[in-house]
Amino acid sequence: MEIFTDSRQKDSRTAFEISANHDSSSKPSPSIILLVDDDADIRSLTRTFLEHEGYSVFSSGDADRAVQIFRNVPQIDLLVTDLYMPGRSGMELAQELKAIWRDLPVLLISGGQFDGGLEEEGWSFLAKPFRLPELLGEVHRILAPVEARRWTEEQGGSGWTAGGA
Repeated sequence: MEIFTDSRQKDSRTAFEISANHDSSSKPSPSIILLVDDDADIRSLTRTFLEHEGYSVFSSGDADRAVQIFRNVPQIDLLVTDLYMPGRSGMELAQELKAIWRDLPVLLISGGQFDGGLEEEGWSFLAKPFRLPELLGEVHRILAPVEARRWTEEQGGSGWTAGGA
């Protein structure tokens, strides 16, 4: 098992890879993504790309560690997970995390065949191999409502409304 730690994270109960963009202070923060993929190369490349785009990313190589991260990080805005992994699948992981927070957006990624059924769950799917701009487009689409809501809250709830005075 591969476990990454940031120099700021030394507690063995929460050892995982943490984005340099993550700041636990009270200032506004970027959306936080939990990335889970058992392929270290894909995980690293995807993580680097998302961080470059301004997202804060926690990543894990397996579902068990991802659950620990989810329980220890106060706000995860999006779960991006490989569908087929050793041990528990991304689908099982998503179901477990959705049982904790039912509004968690989910993006499943996979190089394998997938027959669907995600629409009923409100989940999204992106087939591997994917181009990084395709991933970014899906992430932006999924997180747009979350980021709009956060911006409105940061403005003191005085967000613009269509047709309003």
